Amino acid sequence: MMCGRYTVHDAARAAETYKAAGQVIEEIGARYNVAPSQRLPVIRSGESGWQGEAMRWGLVPFWDKSEKPKIAPINARAEEALEKATFKQALQRRRCLVIADGFYEWQRLSEALKTPFFIGLRDGRPFTIAGVFEEADEKRPATFALLTTGPNELMTPIHNRMPLILSSEDEKRWLEPGPITAEDLANYAKPYPAEQMQTFAVSRLVNNPRNDLPACVRPAVEEEFTLDGGPNSL
Repeated sequence: MMCGRYTVHDAARAAETYKAAGQVIEEIGARYNVAPSQRLPVIRSGESGWQGEAMRWGLVPFWDKSEKPKIAPINARAEEALEKATFKQALQRRRCLVIADGFYEWQRLSEALKTPFFIGLRDGRPFTIAGVFEEADEKRPATFALLTTGPNELMTPIHNRMPLILSSEDEKRWLEPGPITAEDLANYAKPYPAEQMQTFAVSRLVNNPRNDLPACVRPAVEEEFTLDGGPNSL
């Protein structure tokens, strides 16, 4: 699963940067280890411009009216999304910006050994990930999914996918009403420049989504990655 965790750990800075969602970010508060099915701040287009809304992570397709949905994907591969019934209509009509200031990925060293890494922008500022959403109805709140793309040079040693992080100009275009073509999507889906990003190993605390703590985003010390004599063990 790719991108299965992210952060909005500097909530004050995120609220100031993305004023449209400021109140929603403040209500939800700082998040150090966001996980699927949780309620999170996103930005969508409204009648009077951009607006913030809390949505549940895990997109339930508009046609699924059941009490217990069979699928609720958290990610969509950008290069395939227009071909998938789950995402096709949402891409054309319901695009959103998912607010974050970092994400986690696990570098697999072997079948048994993985190291968690925090990845964010070099200057620490918040950013947005391209997303799609479904409106709330009588059975459930609004839901969303992230788009992912191939890795940049920084991510390649860690994982073969990364979130589709948008530039400030692409943010504006992403939320403009109207259809999107495969060519448009391919232009958005270029990996974010590696030279503007940073990564470092973090504690195994992030392995458990119940650990939503400042310690999750701190660089790990070497001894944290030794368990029962084996490095980087889960």
